Amino acid sequence: MSVDPARNDEIYQSLREAPGVLGIGIRQAMLDSFYDTLARTFLTFTFFNSLLGAIIAFGVIYNTIRIALAEKGRELASLRVMGYTQNEIAHILFGDMAVLLVFGVFSGWLFGQGLAWMIVTAMQTELYRVPLTITAHTLGISATVVFVSAMVSGGVAWWRLRHLDLVAVLKTRE
Repeated sequence: MSVDPARNDEIYQSLREAPGVLGIGIRQAMLDSFYDTLARTFLTFTFFNSLLGAIIAFGVIYNTIRIALAEKGRELASLRVMGYTQNEIAHILFGDMAVLLVFGVFSGWLFGQGLAWMIVTAMQTELYRVPLTITAHTLGISATVVFVSAMVSGGVAWWRLRHLDLVAVLKTRE
C-alpha cells in the first residue's frame, strides 16, 4: 500500500491498533535493517582482518630484522670496534630494511587490490553486488600499520644493537 509520507506515523499507528492486522512490513525499514546488518558484518570482518594483518606484518618485519641482525651481527660489532657509532651501524641495518619496507608496501597495495577484486567478484550473486572501493584512506591505514610495526620492530633491534658483544668479536679468529 502506498502511503503519503506526511501521514506515515498516523497511518502506521492506526494499523498497529487495529485488531485484524497481524503485522506491518515497511519496505524501507526492512532495507535499512538489511543495510545496517550488512555494514556491521563487513565492519567486523574488516576489523578482524586488519588485526590479523597487523600481527602478521609485525611478525614478518620483526623476523626479517632479527635474521638480518643475526647475519650481520658480527660485521656490525666489528664496525663498532673500529669506531663506528651506534647510529652509523643502525643506519646500515635499518637502511636495508627501509628499502624492503617501501618496496613491500607498494607491492602489497597492488597485491591487495588484486585480491580484493577477486573476493568481490566471487561474492557477487543475483541478489546483491558489493562494490570494490579502495580509497587513499584505506591505503594510508595499511601503510601506517606496516610502518608502526616496523618502528616497534626497529626499537627491539635498536636495543639488541646496543648489546652487541664487542669483546667476543675481538677474540674471534678467522
